[in-house]
Amino acid sequence: MVFDSIQFSYGIKRILRGINLNIPRNSIVGLFGVNGSGKSTLLNIGAGFLQQDEGNIFIEKKVFTNNLSIDRYNNIGYLSQDSFLPKDLAVKDLANRFDSLNVNLEKEPILNKIKNQKIISLSEGELRYLEIILLFRLDRQYYLIDEPFTGIEPLIIEKISKIILEQKEKGKGILITDHYHRYVTKIIDECYLIQDGYLIKIENDEEFEKGLLKFGYLVN
Repeated sequence: MVFDSIQFSYGIKRILRGINLNIPRNSIVGLFGVNGSGKSTLLNIGAGFLQQDEGNIFIEKKVFTNNLSIDRYNNIGYLSQDSFLPKDLAVKDLANRFDSLNVNLEKEPILNKIKNQKIISLSEGELRYLEIILLFRLDRQYYLIDEPFTGIEPLIIEKISKIILEQKEKGKGILITDHYHRYVTKIIDECYLIQDGYLIKIENDEEFEKGLLKFGYLVN
């Protein structure tokens, strides 16, 4: 999946200034930046929920011009910051509703434990874990994941990280952004920083965190 020369503005404010980014298959790419830098905007453009001002999205050399096309949906799985699940359903009822995704609660101890709870009563970690399970059951070629770790307890972060790595081994291309940088840098193959609307590649000479420190995203 390729973001080619993506530009985007909110009114007169230019957010993205010609972003070029390749998400290879069988890889995890990390995207960092301060609040308002354009990370979520770029993911929304990739998923088709926002229309770029200029530039193109390519998947396997095919350009995608229609925002929410079926073809785009069949290739890209997207997890936004905000929960997309109906809050009044119990976990087991949700699993039954998405029966085609083959969610076996008995094989998911975390979910089996909370299967009778309504979505609205779940902790942030339980909710995010459920969303990740459903997302990857879609079996797309590429995944755009916005803040899967923020506000979540370490045990569930480790489980989600393991699931993401398993998808990479299945040949998926994954773009992930999260302010919990230490959990992201542990699992990524490439690292990028959005700064002033431009994309900076962080080289992994020793570790990505040192590169992020060099460009001012982190402080000593």
